[in-house]
Amino acid sequence: METYLAQAQAIWNSPEFQALLVPFRTLSSISAMFWMLARLADLAMAGLKRLLFDEVGALLSAFYAIILSVVYAGMMFYTALQGQWHPSLLWRQVCGFGFMYIMLGVTFTDLRTRRLKPNTAIAFFLGVCAYLFFARAPGLARQPGLAEFHRVLELFAAGGWGNVMTGITVLVAVVSLVTMAVSEIAFGLSPLLYRLKIIKALPVRFDFSRTGGGAAPSLARSWFILTLLLGGVAMGTYWWPRLRAAGQAAVPAIQSRAQSPEAAAAAAKLGRVLPAVSFSAVSALPRKGTVADFAVPVFRSLLSAPREADRWLAAAALDRIDPGFRIQPEKLFSSTAAATLPCVWKGRSFEILMLPLPGDDPDKTRTWWIADGRGVHFTGVGPGEIREVAGSSACAVAAFGSGEDSILLAFTAAPPTSGGAAQLWLAAYHPEKREVAAALNAAGNASGDFKLTAAGRGVVLADAPASSAAAACQGDCGVVLGSRVLALTTEPLVEYRGALVEGEAIKVMPLSDYTFEHSGLEGNYKALPSFEAAFRFDPVAGFLNRWYRQALLSDGRRCVSVALNPALPGLQEAAAWACDR
Repeated sequence: METYLAQAQAIWNSPEFQALLVPFRTLSSISAMFWMLARLADLAMAGLKRLLFDEVGALLSAFYAIILSVVYAGMMFYTALQGQWHPSLLWRQVCGFGFMYIMLGVTFTDLRTRRLKPNTAIAFFLGVCAYLFFARAPGLARQPGLAEFHRVLELFAAGGWGNVMTGITVLVAVVSLVTMAVSEIAFGLSPLLYRLKIIKALPVRFDFSRTGGGAAPSLARSWFILTLLLGGVAMGTYWWPRLRAAGQAAVPAIQSRAQSPEAAAAAAKLGRVLPAVSFSAVSALPRKGTVADFAVPVFRSLLSAPREADRWLAAAALDRIDPGFRIQPEKLFSSTAAATLPCVWKGRSFEILMLPLPGDDPDKTRTWWIADGRGVHFTGVGPGEIREVAGSSACAVAAFGSGEDSILLAFTAAPPTSGGAAQLWLAAYHPEKREVAAALNAAGNASGDFKLTAAGRGVVLADAPASSAAAACQGDCGVVLGSRVLALTTEPLVEYRGALVEGEAIKVMPLSDYTFEHSGLEGNYKALPSFEAAFRFDPVAGFLNRWYRQALLSDGRRCVSVALNPALPGLQEAAAWACDR
């Protein structure tokens, strides 16, 4: 017996159990106070009926029950939400809904008739609907008034009265459920008990909605309920020892696996990779909606994390999803010096900050930020050594005017692997609003020269794949169209794209006419439609064939043929070649 008491005391004092007990005590305290207020309301309405007309008393009773039910639903949802997102959120909401549904039933049900009390059906219905509405729009549950009221209830629940209220709630719920279950089982078994002469008369329940007004259970129903009870007892007796033995056998294996070197190494890798992965996904976070509502408190708590990368990640996410978030560079980058690049646009000055992620090579992985009078704004992260694109004299990086009074800031990152393509990043910044609308990896270019030029409301850039072609040929390279090939090379198609800001996103679109004009293939393809057909142009994706063979023939003609794969050797069919004459 003492062993079981010691185990129970250890479980009670464990942090995990206390963390579970606190929200349960708050839930039960709120439920007990709701039950007591409903009882006081019944007494108050009974007194008002003696002073007022019955209609007025019924109206006041229904109105009070509705308000009480909706406020109770809000308090229950706020407790289940606990101000933050967590993988257990759905289960907390489901448990909160079940808790609320039971307490609404206990409070509004007349124990003598087993039916809802007069004037409470609409309150019960609206309470359930209010909880479901909060689950659909959790941001409404964070209203200052609701949060303050919940804080007062939490303070009340934290003291001794909270334990008393918890005891009352558990007692009321258990007694109500046990009474209901025993009553239903006894009613269902009554014909069998009557046949066995254990009871002297059959119970009758009156239902005035039916003809005759009363009903008694059948003998078949008694045998059915008895079969369920005996089957449940048999299954519990059979399966419980096996489940207990399986759980005891699994505990050592789980503990040894969690403490193994493999698990420690995996945790170390996850701790290092997670910030970089999360940084790259920040720009995909929705600015509004349920995910944003749940994410804000999570990232706010992450601002005080011990790891600097976690604090940067929190600031990057909050700058996107929380309009009221403000943080200054010296507070966020307290232990890391940032490379500062000044910029001025239409009289508004700001700075571009470049910092390596903690633990990484400063020349390989950096985060990019904009610092202005409002605070720090995250603009992107990417591997590779950073090279600033030549911009105007007033800005250390390339700046281009775009739609909706925003500018596009361009950065380049060197290829992460040898022979790869340099990457171009664009960040859309609103100098007047002092916020970053979007940031994305817009293009790659094997040469590293993106040929950035202003055009209309945005910028035009050159996008080309990294070359993985077969080696060039000089001399005798075969025969094309009946002529000997003197030289054969495989060239990447430099595709031009346009970028501009629309709403809260950067829109990048392929420009087939601009690509055709700058490709130097006007002699081979006399018109844009034939050029688009040869390279398979898609208005959304761009050109699907990104390489071509260029051959110099012995008769002086220059011919090209689209290459589906630059590494494939050999020559295409004669019909696939287009020559300049």
